[in-house]
Amino acid sequence: MRIAPLLAIVCVAGLATTAAAQQTAAPPPPSAPKRARAHAAAGLKLADVAGTWSMESTVKNAAGIDTTVNSELVATATRKGWVTNLAGRDAIPTRVVRVAGDSVMLSAGPYESVVRAGQKVRLRETLHFNGDDVSGTMTAHYGNGATVKGSVKGSRKSKA
Repeated sequence: MRIAPLLAIVCVAGLATTAAAQQTAAPPPPSAPKRARAHAAAGLKLADVAGTWSMESTVKNAAGIDTTVNSELVATATRKGWVTNLAGRDAIPTRVVRVAGDSVMLSAGPYESVVRAGQKVRLRETLHFNGDDVSGTMTAHYGNGATVKGSVKGSRKSKA
């Protein structure tokens, strides 16, 4: 009979200790300072990359061989007026799809492929800008259904 009151005392003491521990637990860590969050949200501005860029894209041709395509990207301070120039061709209107962090996602085409003669291609690029240098990835979607991934790198020729 003496065991029951002893167990009750131990249980009550345990509950009291748990409640006290919960009350003195460390507060959650503070979130990032407001200024740091605002800076991260700000990201790249199109005006930062406005100008003419010499670009070099590497993509596999129909035979699976890496092929380099040189182009020129003309970037404006807004989403309008971006064009890609390929040697001996009309300017290709290039659309700014998204701007986030240090990156600009672009879409161009359809236009006649340089790498695969007789085929139309739509190009999607994600470019990461760092000062006067740019690098990124590209995906070419061909009219016959083929999709080919490649890489892009370049440097700024002139500022707008």
